[in-house]
Amino acid sequence: MLDGVDYEGLAAFFVAHHRGLRCYLIAQGCPDSDSDDIVQEAFLIVRQRWSTIVYYDRPKAYLYKVAIRLWYRYAAKLHRSGGRNDHEGVLQLMADPVDHYAHADLLRTLAAWFRRLPPQQRAVAGLRLIADLSVIETAEVLGLSLGTVKSQLSDARRTLTQCRDNDQQADDSQPGKEPPR
Repeated sequence: MLDGVDYEGLAAFFVAHHRGLRCYLIAQGCPDSDSDDIVQEAFLIVRQRWSTIVYYDRPKAYLYKVAIRLWYRYAAKLHRSGGRNDHEGVLQLMADPVDHYAHADLLRTLAAWFRRLPPQQRAVAGLRLIADLSVIETAEVLGLSLGTVKSQLSDARRTLTQCRDNDQQADDSQPGKEPPR
């Protein structure tokens, strides 16, 4: 503990949540190459307030709320500028050196499925399924009622299941590929 701040607790919090937060942002449509910057910025904000946040009932919900706001600001700035950064096309084709190929492929597939969801369903499903927040935490982060969170999650699950089934049917119907037995 330094200056009254529990940095070991903060480090453990970072290790426990940085990967999930990154996956959540990518599922929300954040470019892969920018998600790390937003995660880092969110954790820097949390670090500045850690001596208070550590006593919150749901510090993870606070972290995600900060990251969502940062992502919305970034997306609005990107939209106003008329598109993606010049480096984005090149970086999207490059695999993340930390991720194994299978993980990167799965992440791209999930991100594509999540992009098919309406924005509110995407946000709810991401917080519940990827970030593993409770219904109450999700409602708190997004400012929704518990009933809305539950119904949006149900609709999102149905759509994601349809996406999975459609992709499986497309894979099974590819020429030269034997159907499963």
